[in-house]
Amino acid sequence: MMKDHHDNCIPSEPNTVELLSFDIKEQLPGWSFSLEVPQITEEILRKNPILFYLESDKDCLKLPLNNASMGYMANVYKNVGKVYVTFKSIKDGVSNYYVPASHLKRLKVLIIKSKDERICGNQSASPSKTVMHNSMTKAGININDYEDVLGYFSNIASIDFKGHFISKIPKRNKVQRKPMKPIAAIKKDELYATV
Repeated sequence: MMKDHHDNCIPSEPNTVELLSFDIKEQLPGWSFSLEVPQITEEILRKNPILFYLESDKDCLKLPLNNASMGYMANVYKNVGKVYVTFKSIKDGVSNYYVPASHLKRLKVLIIKSKDERICGNQSASPSKTVMHNSMTKAGININDYEDVLGYFSNIASIDFKGHFISKIPKRNKVQRKPMKPIAAIKKDELYATV
């Protein structure tokens, strides 16, 4: 009986929410952007819910979103160490939409690290946003409201602010070019017609 009590009293890892903020103004205007986010590891992708919010002129918009007033929809894709955000026209859902640099300012990333099933669901399965969304709904929290969500998590977890990063446009690798032969040095059998 004492062994069972001891096993139940082992302190578990504390609930933590990692908060990252990325300045995206230098990547706009554009129809997409990508960010290096080394905090998103393979284990995080498998076990932890991640929430994304775009900070606009007036408020924070939860991704994915349909912004009818501006005429675009935004989607977010995550991979190990990377986040991709794309903007498409709300009219057809296919055409690229170029978001003005003055409209969006930051991308905020919330990585929820918790063993509490009330927050993240069953950890042996993949992370369940549904359990987290249902918990927030029962608590009267609007998941689309960034301040509301942050307030909710600050009551049940420690907020670990990892920093504010300025996202630059990725530099492209320069291709090494071979010097061209003078036209007189090119043999006719080396020329190919384009069809």
